[in-house]
Amino acid sequence: MPSTTVLMSLAANIISFSVGLLAYYLSSNLSSKDKRKNVEQIISYLINLILFIWVAKIILQLPLFLSDPIAVLAYPSDAQAFYLALLLLTIQMTYQGKKSGLQLQNLLINAIPVILVASFTYQFIDIVWQNNSLAWGNFILMLLLLLIYLLVKDRIQSAMLFLCLTVIWTIGKLILSYVLPFTTIFSYMIHPLFFVIIGLIHICIFLFKRKKVSS
Repeated sequence: MPSTTVLMSLAANIISFSVGLLAYYLSSNLSSKDKRKNVEQIISYLINLILFIWVAKIILQLPLFLSDPIAVLAYPSDAQAFYLALLLLTIQMTYQGKKSGLQLQNLLINAIPVILVASFTYQFIDIVWQNNSLAWGNFILMLLLLLIYLLVKDRIQSAMLFLCLTVIWTIGKLILSYVLPFTTIFSYMIHPLFFVIIGLIHICIFLFKRKKVSS
């Protein structure tokens, strides 16, 4: 049943991000106060993303929602809702960065281990719990990214680390999109163009900031 699928996906996401947040808290060298602050901030934006996904699902299926709300809410969100939710979250974070001085780069750097561990855990759950053989590709990719992060996080600048991980992730996802019927991000079937756009955006931001610093 659709509602069962929603609950199982939600449970997998909650477990995955709980493991990711715990791994960050235990491994970070920051003070307990700073770690709690960062964890609370990451959780806040994760909750916002979930809310934006539900809002996006309603917006994209508004006529059906007005006539039969249960028919919309009972089914899992699709990739279009995920794209729109990410856009809304990006707008919110950019606005807060300019309005209240939110340090976007620090937030993203702190979120890296959380997202990597959460993604790795999610793929593990997908393989063990759902017996999904197609998850092996993403599992290996996330394991590779996690190992790279652990090996180089103290050797290169945070901005360069973030760029390297993003580029490797983009290339890996594009390869998986070619060799597999589809590739996913937390159960959402993602179009390969999405990975290209994300990779190009991060490269452009990195080059812009580097040029700005050098000038």
